[in-house]
Amino acid sequence: MMLIPLWLILPEVKSQQQPTDSTVRYFSLEEARLFAKENNYDVINALKDIESAREKVKETTAIGLPQISGSVAYNDFIDIPTQLIPAEFLDPTNPDLAGTFFPVKFGTKYNMNASATASMLLFSGEYIVGLQASRVFVDFSQKQYDKMVLQLDKSVAESYYMVLIAERNKVIIDSTLVSLLEIRIANEALYENGFIEDTDVDQVNLLISDLQATLINIDNNLSISKNLLKFTMGLKLENEIVLTDNLDDLLANVDKEVLYQTPFDYRKNIDYKILENQQELAYLDLKRYKSQYLPSLYTFFTFQENAYRQDWNFLKSGEEWYKTTLWGVQLDVPIFQSGARSAKVSQAKIQLDQLQVIDQKLRSGLEIQVSTVRNNFLNSWKVYQNKQQGLELSLRIYRKTQQKLLEGVSSSIELQQNYNQYLNGERDYVMSILDLLNNKLELEELLTEYKN
Repeated sequence: MMLIPLWLILPEVKSQQQPTDSTVRYFSLEEARLFAKENNYDVINALKDIESAREKVKETTAIGLPQISGSVAYNDFIDIPTQLIPAEFLDPTNPDLAGTFFPVKFGTKYNMNASATASMLLFSGEYIVGLQASRVFVDFSQKQYDKMVLQLDKSVAESYYMVLIAERNKVIIDSTLVSLLEIRIANEALYENGFIEDTDVDQVNLLISDLQATLINIDNNLSISKNLLKFTMGLKLENEIVLTDNLDDLLANVDKEVLYQTPFDYRKNIDYKILENQQELAYLDLKRYKSQYLPSLYTFFTFQENAYRQDWNFLKSGEEWYKTTLWGVQLDVPIFQSGARSAKVSQAKIQLDQLQVIDQKLRSGLEIQVSTVRNNFLNSWKVYQNKQQGLELSLRIYRKTQQKLLEGVSSSIELQQNYNQYLNGERDYVMSILDLLNNKLELEELLTEYKN
């Protein structure tokens, strides 16, 4: 593969001094990707999602472990409750008391209760399935993170390419502008000596004016492209960045044969792995609804002490506290819910069936997508080679016209025509590079095999 190094195309360009400010960061493409994996905002949140999913496993697991709770209750009766008892209980021999009631106050003014209860779930089908689902969800969150990282690699590279393209355009316009300024000086001398007309001088001045306006737009695009790259990487905008890779290096790393011939296995594709997780979660959801038909079994142990006082002396030693201790087992048996559980089971089955249809669709879609992207990559490779040859020819013609103009055997109009031809060739060549590199990224993303 023949590449056109910038020093060969633009020998007039002087080497630029690298920025020395402490906020300047230097990145190769690989370094930019590594930085983004640690600092990109979405990736940081995705890692938090994994941490949250792991904590959810702990939360779900804790449901089946022993639970201990304690409580303390204090009551101060402003008015002790009154109960009515039949008055005849006081004197059964007195017939006048029959049918009447006598008010009696039971209890003490101050009561205190302290208790501790321990409980544990012995069996619950829904708990067992929920524990399985929470662990699968951790795996699902991990795969979502891995897919995000894979897409981030692609996004960083696309932004990196755009900065390189903008920098290349700036170098080319700068170099061309320097050449035209030299031609203008020479033309002015020729015009003063009567060898050319004033329109030739004006034509070159018009070209210079157009290039200066173009340069303003290029500087703006370069600034926007760098900011987008910094945002994608998670780098603060006040930092200046210098890219250490160039287009020639990146093109040299394109291995057409390997990329085009690498086999594709949909079962190792990250999107298919995520779908498998979704199917597993849907299956566990179905099991969870079915498990609601099963009984749940709990055990518990309670220790309680109660104190009753007419005077507030709960802290006084030697006073009586009355104990209550018990343990037991509780069995909850679902009996009838008017078809609600059955409807939930049916919905879960339908969702599982839908995911199986999506499975078939994704397999077919991935195969078609890989085939399409392979062809796009091969076509972009051929277009790139064609545009490379076209650029070499247009550059050669433009340089010859420059020389002829300096020798007085060509016109500035012809120079402008050849310059426009060269500029179009450069634009097409750069776009073919961008298209080739982007198709390479897309193909690499599809062919990346998920190992976990």
